[in-house]
Amino acid sequence: MSGDLLLLLTPLRQALERIERKACPLLANPGLLDSEEGQDLLDVICMQFLVAGDALMRAMGFRDVIAHQYFDLDAEQVLLICQEALPGVLEAIRTLEASRKEGT
Repeated sequence: MSGDLLLLLTPLRQALERIERKACPLLANPGLLDSEEGQDLLDVICMQFLVAGDALMRAMGFRDVIAHQYFDLDAEQVLLICQEALPGVLEAIRTLEASRKEGT
């Protein structure tokens, strides 16, 4: 069972860490959203949120907006989630992942 959980947690953590990395330049300079580079970063962030899985995104109240209303997406809301919610979710996943690896 713990091996199955690790198989789920590891790709989830990797996707969320990629979101965190890609969001850094946009959080530091939201004006980047007006450029092609910034839009590319936003695209990667949104796709990684989809990769992270339906259950997590539903819990964050966000998955359906990305999947079905992509062209109406509010970039500021995406960055707010990256800044406010993502660090806590990542920390919880890392803690759970570490405890499963240790066998506790």
